[in-house]
Amino acid sequence: MIKHFIVRTASLFCISVLIALPALPQQVVAQAISQTRPIAATPPGAVWPWEGSDLKPSKDVVYGVLPNGMRYAIRPNNLPEKQVSLRFRIEAGSKYERDDQRGFAHFLEHMAFNGSTNIPEGELTKTMERLGASFGSHVNAHVSLEETMYKLDIPSADGGRLDTALSIFRETADRLLLKDDAIKREIGVVISEMNDGDGPGRRIRRQLSQFLRPNDISTLREPIGIKEIVETATSAKVREFYETWYRPERSILVITGNVDVEATKALIAAKFSDWKPKTAKAPPEPDNGFWTKEPIRAKVIVEPEQPIVVMVTLNRPDETDYGDLDTSEKRKWSILQSVAEGVFQRRLARLQLVDNPPTLGVFYQNSVSENGLTAALTVMPREDAWQEALKTVVIEMRQAVATGFTSDEIEEVFKEGRLTLERAIKEEPTRRTTGISGALINSLGLDSVSTSPQDNLANFDRWITEITPEAVNRAFATWWQGAEPSLVMLSKKPMEGGEAAVVEAWKAAMAAPLPTREEVKKAEFKPLDLGPAGKVKTVEELAHPKAKVVIFENGVRLSFMHTDYTKDRASIRVGINSGHLAFPQDDPYWTSFADATWGGDGIGDLTLDQSISAFAGRSTSLASVRIDPDTLEMSASPAIADLPEQLQVMLSQVVEPRMGPRPASLLRDALKTSWDSYNQTAAGVYSFYEGTFFQTGNPIYDEPDLQKYLANDDEKGKAYLKRLREEGTIHVVVVGDTDFDSVVTAVAKTFGTLPKRAGLPLNISQLSTIRSVPTGQPARILTHKGQAEQAIVHVSWRTNAGIDPIDAERMDTLGEILQLRLTDKVREAAGQSYSPNGGWTSSLYADLGRFYAHASVTPDQVKPVEAIIDGIAADLVKDGVTLDELKRVVEPAVKSQARSRQNNGYWSVILSELDTPKLPGASTGFRKDREAQTEARLQAITPAQLHEIAKRYLLPQNTIRIQVLPEKQVKPDGKAAPAKP
Repeated sequence: MIKHFIVRTASLFCISVLIALPALPQQVVAQAISQTRPIAATPPGAVWPWEGSDLKPSKDVVYGVLPNGMRYAIRPNNLPEKQVSLRFRIEAGSKYERDDQRGFAHFLEHMAFNGSTNIPEGELTKTMERLGASFGSHVNAHVSLEETMYKLDIPSADGGRLDTALSIFRETADRLLLKDDAIKREIGVVISEMNDGDGPGRRIRRQLSQFLRPNDISTLREPIGIKEIVETATSAKVREFYETWYRPERSILVITGNVDVEATKALIAAKFSDWKPKTAKAPPEPDNGFWTKEPIRAKVIVEPEQPIVVMVTLNRPDETDYGDLDTSEKRKWSILQSVAEGVFQRRLARLQLVDNPPTLGVFYQNSVSENGLTAALTVMPREDAWQEALKTVVIEMRQAVATGFTSDEIEEVFKEGRLTLERAIKEEPTRRTTGISGALINSLGLDSVSTSPQDNLANFDRWITEITPEAVNRAFATWWQGAEPSLVMLSKKPMEGGEAAVVEAWKAAMAAPLPTREEVKKAEFKPLDLGPAGKVKTVEELAHPKAKVVIFENGVRLSFMHTDYTKDRASIRVGINSGHLAFPQDDPYWTSFADATWGGDGIGDLTLDQSISAFAGRSTSLASVRIDPDTLEMSASPAIADLPEQLQVMLSQVVEPRMGPRPASLLRDALKTSWDSYNQTAAGVYSFYEGTFFQTGNPIYDEPDLQKYLANDDEKGKAYLKRLREEGTIHVVVVGDTDFDSVVTAVAKTFGTLPKRAGLPLNISQLSTIRSVPTGQPARILTHKGQAEQAIVHVSWRTNAGIDPIDAERMDTLGEILQLRLTDKVREAAGQSYSPNGGWTSSLYADLGRFYAHASVTPDQVKPVEAIIDGIAADLVKDGVTLDELKRVVEPAVKSQARSRQNNGYWSVILSELDTPKLPGASTGFRKDREAQTEARLQAITPAQLHEIAKRYLLPQNTIRIQVLPEKQVKPDGKAAPAKP
């Protein structure tokens, strides 16, 4: 069944299919590319997207169709080893609901986990956990406008796991029980999910949709649904939607991973061939709504605690039926639009990269839907200067329309696109199983041909002569023609002049004279020359992991490990082993500003803007940076050919970073404009104050204070950072698909040239004053200003004294069992919270940990849910854990550990700990010596050991209780702590 092939956005389509275009050879005479959007209809009776198309599917995938019309795709893969990923897509999203069913697609997805013919209610997730798959990370589902998607990731196909996984999908297809009592319980869970999401974001999105596209199906059928309709759900009502739209010809099953193709095909046929639709006649497809051509207009949305934003949207209605067929011509047209979009977005990015920029952020996007085309600009001004920000951005748009883009600008986008295509070919052998399944099911869901990376590059070569600067410029200009803009202003208060003032600001920006555009000067990265390459002093070979540790004469340490988990790529981590704990902790704010300045202003003579252009077409980039308590962290993941240059760049970031005022200034403005937004939801208030809940005795646990942030001494922060960069000892970790000798040579020519460093010790003693807040006290109550249905109940149980790494693993295991019981008791049995969560965590700074249970509920449920949580703790103290619970936690953890090892980043962390200073609460430090025995230790944990931990810690006198309630529902009795700005 082929339908609904839509290029959601030019850039999205480009990335998923062909990415971008290579540079145009100067000697080739270009043929003009068509600016007209191609039309191509799917042939009658076509089943797959390539039937009738000139595009060919990748040969790595085996496709099939059952007699009942159900389609499937199998793609063998072996990374991680043995893992299998399954995706089951039903073309039954929210757009297929009637007016009186709004929310039923989403509700039905919930009910798929609540009982079927052969799987009793409450047993599905337990079954998967016993097979090594945990709910949330490996077992999940989602609903969108178009689809309902069920996801299972299992450790392997053997041991009956694949059979069980397919049986679960088969149950979902047409065997859900949909019992009224289960539906009544699940109504509470779904309403809780709705309540969790109610806040400024959803409120603003709804107003935007209703203003911009009131009659579009996406506005009329929001997947979350309507609360008043969901509350009326019954078995009969939900079953009607289920039996209408869950049909075999509307489904696709994707299986990727370590499977035998023929055996899997036979298993699919055995499981699904008897699936028959409940009605012989297929239901008619819903109408997608319509757009109308509007005159220039504006809307002001007042949200006192939200940042100021100006949005410009050009909707161009187009009722032409362009057909569902995916063809080369359609892709070529989409790529042309994407290149135009990318070049303009790069121009807008440059607005942010100058001193004293006019905006905090600017975003541009083209999108194509069944009802028309949209060009959209989103402008975030600095403080209240929205007119000037809008004017600056509109002038950029007008200049691009009037004079187009330069060949150098287009060349930069081409280079980046070409690089991505080439990387896709090289990394194809080591793609991850879950990534493949996601990409394949998304491609089939869009009726797009899943072409191979090699064919994508070959298509480039065929189309290259048609992509000219003139064609790109015409493509961009077309998006801003044929319609008037709809303007939206998100304001903190009612605006003087209202909507008319917004329209006048737009007209003024359109009438402003166009300045002469300054030519962007090309720049090149010049590596530092600090002297001769460093010499190796010692080389040590580790037994586990199989790595080599090199010490250079200047004291720089290199840890190297060869892997082939990602072809032709390496993970680089440079750690400077001294962090912000080297300095007094009286000012916890300086690190935020120093971190932003260090990573956001370029290197040497290159501004950040110039560095982006200088590395176009290569995988080299400025490394990400972070100031940790114990280390300065730098990380990058270049292609192997670019590894020497990447190390040169990272050396420059250490030796000569640009540290101008722009990043810190932008951070201040961002804090000022968004500071009050936290108090609009219960979750926002909890997150804002979370750092103050559990520990005290150090400024890092003080309540957030905007004025202290704004008063930060940037120069002091820069001076601290300078000392860290210049004095801290250096550890370079390289893990990836390269050889030892070339890495040693590259490090010797970079960090090996530095002078020997004495090191900068951490002042750990200043952490000695950290202590737990008092336990066993009444709940600390905070308030929020958002929806009256939102509240949070939280209980933690303090753990302390002698938490060694082995104890920590057991604590974590008990915390996972606490999560199981919260799901069983709070979500499934009581139906009172969408996603209660529990676990165990530890402090980095002190030998303090805590078990926790957390739930988002309605205010009237706070006390009942708190009682359930206390009951769970009391049961664990009294009776301990069951062997089945232990297996359901340990089995996924063991399988997850095995998968983690097949990742460069995992070993980079392990090796980085070889010389990282150990902090008082760092129970995960120095894992190298015990890493190989992780699975054995987990499997050796006994219920008796966990019972002893529960009896020691899960006691009422150890609790720390937090509640977040609506401001209007807290009496002024002195106990409430209102949310502070």
